[in-house]
Amino acid sequence: MVVDRIEGDFAVVEHRGEMIEIPLSELPENVREGDVLIRMNGGYSIYNVLSEEKRMEMAENLENLFKRKLK
Repeated sequence: MVVDRIEGDFAVVEHRGEMIEIPLSELPENVREGDVLIRMNGGYSIYNVLSEEKRMEMAENLENLFKRKLK
């Protein structure tokens, strides 16, 4: 399930080719457009392999590693 947009108190979610509305009260408070949701234990979780902060940190570390190897 992918959050297409937030409208008022609902998230409009694409699920198996259909658009459904899920009350924001049933979703994690930090949900945003583009998030992938998974249903777990009667609720929803955001499927997030890495947070944006972690991705940026890893990209910076990789860049620094290449800079050191090129010297």
